[in-house]
Amino acid sequence: MKRILLFLMSVVMSFSMLAQVKQVSKTIKACKYFDFLVPAPYSGVPMRAGHMLEISYSSKDGRYGIDYKLGDKRVMVSCRYDSQLSDGRYRYAGIEINSMRETQVITKEKLNKFLEYYGQEQLSTFEDDKSICVEMAYMGPLYIYPLKNTSKLQVAIAKQAKEREKEKREKEELQLGKDTYERLCSYTAKNEFNDSVKTFVLNKILENKSLFEKLKLKELSRKIDCIGCVESTGAIKIVKIGEYFLDDILFKEYSSQDNIKYATREGGKLFKDKAFFMATFNPNDIGYKVVNYGEIKIVGKDRKVVRNNLRAGYITTDVLDIIDSKRLKRGSYDLYFETIGGKVIFIKAKKQINPAVSFACAISVVLIPVLLIQPKNKVIYDFYD
Repeated sequence: MKRILLFLMSVVMSFSMLAQVKQVSKTIKACKYFDFLVPAPYSGVPMRAGHMLEISYSSKDGRYGIDYKLGDKRVMVSCRYDSQLSDGRYRYAGIEINSMRETQVITKEKLNKFLEYYGQEQLSTFEDDKSICVEMAYMGPLYIYPLKNTSKLQVAIAKQAKEREKEKREKEELQLGKDTYERLCSYTAKNEFNDSVKTFVLNKILENKSLFEKLKLKELSRKIDCIGCVESTGAIKIVKIGEYFLDDILFKEYSSQDNIKYATREGGKLFKDKAFFMATFNPNDIGYKVVNYGEIKIVGKDRKVVRNNLRAGYITTDVLDIIDSKRLKRGSYDLYFETIGGKVIFIKAKKQINPAVSFACAISVVLIPVLLIQPKNKVIYDFYD
């Protein structure tokens, strides 16, 4: 008996629920779209929102409902038909339920057409007649393009997903290459490379008298193109300086277009575990300096230099060492020397005479001018000799 009563109650409840569904279906009609397109920020290209869109209509009060989510924000619009615009589009006026802002919806086709699963079937472009423009007070318009779920569209979505995954992977690899390149081609590494180039060019100038003369006259090329390489170990190598190829194997790698992990607009490249970079060097930046006045004094049995007075410039340690090795006569000297890249290349000295001796000589030999007994400049060191 109890089983019969339970069966009758379940039948009654089923009929009651069916009656409610039929009643709802008579007053409210709804259509759900699995996704919709919106213009991407800045670029405006079609972009999937990634959320469901529902459009409904209540015949009881003649109002349309638009329910969608964009990002983390859910929007629920309730509106009713208002008027037809001069360009033929339809305007619906209402409010956004969550914010209670006044809202208008503008469509090219009437909203009731979207209750019949009226949506786009492709992803690459917008179909103007499928747009639903939602304009809320104090906010710009948002154009929504419902997507109609078809097998063709699903294939396109899968293809797009693969392309985006590939693009993401390529961006990650590019960023990894950029990070590796910047780590290898650090500020310190480039400074070390510049020092190596400077040393190389300086040696070439010192080997060639004419190059040195050009440097003195500032007639050398203003720019020399250089290529450097930093290996994963941190070792820095010169690949090319101007017309000089210092490593043919590395230059061949640099010239190859294969296996490039990262490249810069300045000509830098990352190959596997090597980072190549371009640089320019100005030979005129090598410091050529003339020190015209410096006074030294030679004293003692070993005739070592004692610094006495420096009227201009400075006397470097290597200059003093060279003078010591020449074992000049004791006394004071006016010094003239030249350096290039901090390296001394020429030294000339003029011995000072005692004023009292000079005066005595002038008195005793009246016909001999004092200038005749003045000491002459003596070249004590020349790099090119």
